[in-house]
Amino acid sequence: MTEIFATAIDTTSPQIQEVVTLNSHNPFYTSEYIAYRRLQGFTPWLLSNNLTQSKTYCLAFMKTGRLRRSVEIPSVPDIPADEPFWQNLINFCHNNGVTALSVNSFCSPGGIIPNLVHEIERKTRWEFALNLKHPDILKKMSKGHAYRIKRAKKTGVEMQRRKDQEAIATHARLISASMQRRKERGENVHTSVSIENFSKLIDSGAAEIFCAVAADQILSSNIILLAEKTGYSHTQGTSLEGMECGAAHFLIHEIASTLRDEGKESFNLGGTDDPNPESGLVKFKTGFGAATEQIELQAARFIPNGVISGFLQRMLSSMRK
Repeated sequence: MTEIFATAIDTTSPQIQEVVTLNSHNPFYTSEYIAYRRLQGFTPWLLSNNLTQSKTYCLAFMKTGRLRRSVEIPSVPDIPADEPFWQNLINFCHNNGVTALSVNSFCSPGGIIPNLVHEIERKTRWEFALNLKHPDILKKMSKGHAYRIKRAKKTGVEMQRRKDQEAIATHARLISASMQRRKERGENVHTSVSIENFSKLIDSGAAEIFCAVAADQILSSNIILLAEKTGYSHTQGTSLEGMECGAAHFLIHEIASTLRDEGKESFNLGGTDDPNPESGLVKFKTGFGAATEQIELQAARFIPNGVISGFLQRMLSSMRK
């Protein structure tokens, strides 16, 4: 019978190297990403699904407040819906007094999150990944994308890789400006941005900032999470000047070229909750050519315990230790 065991870990835990090796295409399964979440105040947990012929690891991150305790799975593995893993996950949360469980699918290989008790929200989402091994990668792009990339090059735009605080602050400012423009178009988005979280992400080594720069001015900026074989677009922001000269399109093209030259096999452009092919975001992500794969995924939230019952469960658990 399949079993799940949960172990609190850190970047020196002996299981980490096996986890990283088995998830070389997933930047949410690196020792650097674990270090980042620890900087945020989370306790990393390793959930293990033992099968007859294979082993599946799932990274989860727990944070405890005065009354509440949350668990987040950033990138759920592709585990069949009928596996005992899922019920054991709920049991783990219940036994540890968890009041909020979030199961996300960033850079996940696929799979379906089954209907579980205590579910309060579910959504379907889509990600777009460039296959960097595809023979037509960065060749057969849309005419609009190709035009904007050429325009950016003529303008003198170049790519830089940065980790400094000035680049982090500029990245946050560009994202805030991009979100404000989307809000003005009627989209329901948040315009507040945490520079502190970006700093922790860069300081941990889990990501780098790739910038499109002209005349010493950053026009477009993208934080890329890195794994052995994959890059993942964490966040991107572009100024009005950058939009006019094609800096965002140029930057994605240059990042993909760089990752490919460094031996990466895929570049995930991130996701959207709206798969409408006519939306600007989908057109942007799919316009880089036939090497782009659209991946359908799911995310869900659960409340395994109420606030009071969760608090009492944690009290009882601490008394048993």
